[in-house]
Amino acid sequence: MSQPPPASSAPQSTLVRTNTMKTNSTPQVAENEFKYPLPSETTYKHASKIAITEDRPIMMDYWTASCDKTAFIGVRASNKEKLLVKSAEEYTSPIAKILQVQNEYIILTENSIYIVSKDLPQKRIS
Repeated sequence: MSQPPPASSAPQSTLVRTNTMKTNSTPQVAENEFKYPLPSETTYKHASKIAITEDRPIMMDYWTASCDKTAFIGVRASNKEKLLVKSAEEYTSPIAKILQVQNEYIILTENSIYIVSKDLPQKRIS
């Protein structure tokens, strides 16, 4: 059995080493691994300003679905309320505002900011 180190009166600190490597290059993604375009820099800037001033997170979880045209803006027939919809089980809180910046929409809901492709269709939902 090994013996514990001798006790000292000075406080001990623990150093944790992480395996990180500094590099000046950006990570390269193979062309076949990433098939989606990225939102424009202008869109990111506008969304960031809104996120900072309104204290809301920027959500990208509808981006790929909007590029694939599987997500849509659902309009409830009863009250004309709009929601960002992926499926019958996955949708956002009501949309408060839609801003168009270049080829994207910045969609503001009650709690979040979503960046989606502007090719998003609208459909009636119940």
